[in-house]
Amino acid sequence: MTDAFYSVPTNNIVDYKPRDQLAAEAQLAAFIEWAKQTLPKGIPNQVHSSICWEDGSWHQHGFYACSFRALGSTNVAPKAMQIPFTDFAKAILVYRRVYSQKKVMTIWLRALAGMGAALFELTGTQDVTRVSAAICNKACEDMDRRWTKGNTAYQHGKALEAIITLMRAKKLLKSDFQWTTHLTLRPRGTLKQQKADREQKLPNPDAIRVLGEVFSNELTNPLDIVVTSACALLLSAPSRVGELADVELDCRVFKEDTQGNRRMFLRWYAEKINQVMLKPVVRPEMEPVVERVITLLRPITDEARTYAAWLEDHPDEFPLHEGLPPRGLDEPLTYAEACAALKLTVSNVCGSRSVFNANFLKPLEKRKALSPGARALLAEIRGGWDMVGKRIFDKDKPGIQGFAYDDRCVLTLRKLNVLLREKYLPKDFPYTTPYTEGKARVRYRYALFTVRTGALTDDSARVVIHGFGVEIAANAIRLTTQLGGTNNRRKKSLFERYGYPGLKVNTHAFRHELNTRMHEAGLSQLLIDAFSGRTSMGSVYNHETIEDRTQGVAAYHPKTKHSTAAHRLDKVITNQPLHLADVRELREGEQDRIIHQTHLGVCVHNFPSEPCPKMGACLDCGRLGCIKGDDVKLGNLMEERDDLKRRLDKAMDAQSRGVFGASESAKKLGEKLFKCEALIQMLENPELEKGAIVWNADNGWTLAKNAAAMSGLIEVKFIEDNQTQEALPSLDDVLALLDEIED
Repeated sequence: MTDAFYSVPTNNIVDYKPRDQLAAEAQLAAFIEWAKQTLPKGIPNQVHSSICWEDGSWHQHGFYACSFRALGSTNVAPKAMQIPFTDFAKAILVYRRVYSQKKVMTIWLRALAGMGAALFELTGTQDVTRVSAAICNKACEDMDRRWTKGNTAYQHGKALEAIITLMRAKKLLKSDFQWTTHLTLRPRGTLKQQKADREQKLPNPDAIRVLGEVFSNELTNPLDIVVTSACALLLSAPSRVGELADVELDCRVFKEDTQGNRRMFLRWYAEKINQVMLKPVVRPEMEPVVERVITLLRPITDEARTYAAWLEDHPDEFPLHEGLPPRGLDEPLTYAEACAALKLTVSNVCGSRSVFNANFLKPLEKRKALSPGARALLAEIRGGWDMVGKRIFDKDKPGIQGFAYDDRCVLTLRKLNVLLREKYLPKDFPYTTPYTEGKARVRYRYALFTVRTGALTDDSARVVIHGFGVEIAANAIRLTTQLGGTNNRRKKSLFERYGYPGLKVNTHAFRHELNTRMHEAGLSQLLIDAFSGRTSMGSVYNHETIEDRTQGVAAYHPKTKHSTAAHRLDKVITNQPLHLADVRELREGEQDRIIHQTHLGVCVHNFPSEPCPKMGACLDCGRLGCIKGDDVKLGNLMEERDDLKRRLDKAMDAQSRGVFGASESAKKLGEKLFKCEALIQMLENPELEKGAIVWNADNGWTLAKNAAAMSGLIEVKFIEDNQTQEALPSLDDVLALLDEIED
């Protein structure tokens, strides 16, 4: 259901190669010209076909959040970049988006705006070839004053550093220089600041409780179903709100562990690592919650998925509906029929021609992000549009009775289909998200949150099937409005509708919450990052209190640890790493480390310092410890005992027949069998505490000692006399043990 799309070969996009003989101004002009020619080569993957170099914003054309404004510009008081600098900024972003195929443009664009402001302030010009280290330092100082919280200023400084590196490589500077930003990562702050950060980043517990109560009710409002279901999924696995667009209806995967326990996983697209992964649901108790999410969403999204599938399978046909005129795709339509096809209401006051023009053509013409096909059709319609008309008079009535228009354009369902899809369908349709190299994208026909455009309203008791587009119901704007409220008093948030005014929550806070809880549960940062779909260390998501961390250190530090036998057994059963401090006290100067686990128990040998001196002969080694309650290892010991018994029987038979070496083999096997049975008996002793460790006895032999004995450098008697274990049993003792086992 997901399609892995890879970038078209970039051999049609050639990198800009600077020419040695050109001056910096000529290099800059050549670089901008290269960018203008390269921009359309990014169609259809990196940019949309509607893109135009002269546009002041490329946001709607595939360069998301990319508007060429000066630093400090706002929506209320927009201020465009200076034109000479704008062309340079556009060329830089074309290099990054189209040639380098990077997705994030915002930070680079702001860094460019900061550089432009500093350039004009220090030189009085917009000549980017005059950029210097002083200008870069000035830009960083301005950005540091502008963004005082977090690491925003540092990130923009690093982006500016990369831009300067690119300018040097393309020889766009009159005076070459090396430069690095002086901005650094901000410290996490004092304990008081960390506490404030925790309160800000973690969700309000009351908000989560209310969301749970609403989710558990008999929900009938589709908007409430969508909002609470989205929150439930984000609390089931640490994720980002933007990733909900790529969640499929068939997203559940079930697996069994070695004990046969069945667990639920979610097939999830991780935005940062750009690939699909299986995320385990955080707790078994959340699995019924995920099942309820699917149950609630299916009835209100099934029709939209079916409609999206039809749109994808019939790209040249006009969408069917009850009011569609019975015309062929290429049969001429009247304006009344065109309005009926487009579901435009015609009143007695306004004729169908006026409604078609005012409610369909003009809004479409105002759009800047139009495909070439749609532009051509609009030009054709306007080219045949009678702008004046002929006045109509009636001799029996005074005044002008109307106008007659001689429009030469021919409207058909095929033409309207092109314009309708241009107006109502998302730019990336049939996919829910934009193209990214290597990304497995999900189609609307399979997405869990697919609804008709405009289907969700604040007060509807059912999904309203109208409009011709599809959208993802759980989008960031809708969830932010429903969970955080707006300044529009007529538009109430979910909390306000259910009688909890003042409650707010941020969807990203759920991710912080789950990451913090995983830290508290003892998961490693590496595992949490993998679980969360991150490519870098996400310690900023950890909001454990200083008290939590103090207790965590006390629990595991060798001087203060209060790890119990039960805790040790729990780590063994759940396949968690065991440390040396978990099984014995550390010696003076000894460092704690993760210890090896064999098929029979735990091994405290330090493998990084030397290989196993026993060559895997665990029953001969005093560094083997068997943990009471580990049924898997106990079963392995029993299988080992049965195998030793069979081998000893064969050795005894060979000894009775006088086979050379059989007596020595029987002796060694008997020693192993005796120790194996002794370990089993102790591990089965009901008086021994679960989680307690039974240490094996060493026979004194190692590979080094064996080699020394074979070379005559050491006496066998010396090894056996100095072994740490008690006296080994005689052969008669072993035979008695065999009889006892058989009985």
